[in-house]
Amino acid sequence: MKNECYIVHDLLPSYIDQLCSEESARFIEQHIATCEQCAELLNQMRVEFDVQEQPEINARIDQKKPFQKIAHFFNAQKNFRKFLSISFWVALLVTVGFFIYSLNVLSELNDEREEARVIEQQKQDIMEKTFLVLSAQANIDEMALQAVFQEYSGQLEYLAVFPIGNIDNVTYLQEGPKNFYPIDYSQAELVIGENGKITESIIPNDYDLGTVAMADDQWIVQFEYQESYLETIENAHQIKYYPQSIWTVFQLPIVFFIITMFIFGVWLIQKRITKPVENILD
Repeated sequence: MKNECYIVHDLLPSYIDQLCSEESARFIEQHIATCEQCAELLNQMRVEFDVQEQPEINARIDQKKPFQKIAHFFNAQKNFRKFLSISFWVALLVTVGFFIYSLNVLSELNDEREEARVIEQQKQDIMEKTFLVLSAQANIDEMALQAVFQEYSGQLEYLAVFPIGNIDNVTYLQEGPKNFYPIDYSQAELVIGENGKITESIIPNDYDLGTVAMADDQWIVQFEYQESYLETIENAHQIKYYPQSIWTVFQLPIVFFIITMFIFGVWLIQKRITKPVENILD
């Protein structure tokens, strides 16, 4: 065996592990190209190295598998936490949007309630002013009733006065202004319209909220709203008897606020659980 072979034998382990210098690697490769014995030894050593390292590699892979599973699990948890974070901000924006909308609805509702209150007060005012005219003189003062009508001409179609003796259900009407199915105007002592006293036949409006009547000991006063004003009367009636509650107005923002807080709570829990393990994995 040549001296070069001994040198190559000493360098082969480093050569296989790629730890020797470039000059040594070239020297070994040039030698094994001409020396079959060293070339065969190199092949044997490579086989032995592979056989020895493979179990170690498999063992390391087996050791890593549980940690890989844990890493995959916590990556999934991290993605889930990102999803919760995005969901939280989306839910928060939706909650704020619905809250602003509900505030607008509440403002409109308060305006409608005020309008309904004004309409109820108008009913009372019309009746009080009309009965005041009727009680002031023995005879009906047509001019004074016309003045009452003109004060509310934007709302009224007719203002009529009936003797109490000819009408039923008087007790009910003495309790205050009532929405009432119109009394036949042919029984009226006087009917006032836009242009004063009306003498021709009148077909009353059959809408049950369109006419209001009230009685005292001598007279029944009935006024009928203009058709263009009936929608306002209907809205006022709905507000008075079927009002929206605060819960109904703010139902959506309250529900979304609860959902938002639930998402935020889950996000905090997820963060507290996964953060220590993520620090270890990192």
